Amino acid sequence: MQGWMWWRTCTQTARLFGSHRRLFLPFVVAAFVELLLIGGLWLAPHPPFAKVLAPPIRYFFGDQALHYPWHLWFLYHAMQHTSVVASTLVGAFMTGMACVMVRQLHEGQVLSFRAALAGRQVRYGRVVLLWLIAWAATHGTMSLMAHTMRPTGAAAWIQVGALLILQALFVYLIPAAVFNGAAWWKAVLQGVREALRHPLSTLLLVGLVMSPLVVFSVVCREARVAQWMARFEPELALVVVGARWLLSLLTDAVLTVAAAHLWWLHRAGEAVKSVTSDKRQATRATEPRPPPLTPRP
Repeated sequence: MQGWMWWRTCTQTARLFGSHRRLFLPFVVAAFVELLLIGGLWLAPHPPFAKVLAPPIRYFFGDQALHYPWHLWFLYHAMQHTSVVASTLVGAFMTGMACVMVRQLHEGQVLSFRAALAGRQVRYGRVVLLWLIAWAATHGTMSLMAHTMRPTGAAAWIQVGALLILQALFVYLIPAAVFNGAAWWKAVLQGVREALRHPLSTLLLVGLVMSPLVVFSVVCREARVAQWMARFEPELALVVVGARWLLSLLTDAVLTVAAAHLWWLHRAGEAVKSVTSDKRQATRATEPRPPPLTPRP
């Protein structure tokens, strides 16, 4: 049953993006903010921006990050920080907006980003706190595993599996806050419980959607990108930055919409089971029963 829901979610999510391209709008906004942050880092060594942007970069990352060609490599290295900042500023809120738009489709309403924004169904502080909880738990666990495990092939696969499990465990936090209107701590409990109630479909969905980004991160490691820059052209780092930015945009969009859609499919499946059980009970109640046996005199 869960495998069928997973496949149905994948096919219907593809149809949703094909017929309702407005679903991309919240994620384009978040990706645009991250692109502005990357552009600020790009302009940091150049005047007049160097007076404001160069000192913090020099303090945290060293003076080498401001000089060519290492500045190009630094852009790729800094994407892990720009994505966190962009998600905190607008990304988590846009994820909630996307969940509201999925709800509009399931309730038969007109798909509208403006209506979702005017409806005020997404609490900014609540969804940001939920995103920070999921990010802190995932980042802390992965950092702990990286420092305690030996760098072997088996350890890398274990880390990838742990990452997918954590993503599946926290994928319903913001949908729970948006669909149920729950407080942040209730949304954590409801989101984790939803993932534990439907582990197979959730894990298959997260694994399928995140696999391209995971493969890209493994292939385009920072050390390997530095080797490519030295072997070919330093500007190759800009291509890697653009590919990572575009792939993150698509992954966030598909995973958010698919998880929100899967949430509704779980509810629809439970409703069908309830109606079927009620019909069976009604049928059993109306079935003719044989007369009771009377003893012969």
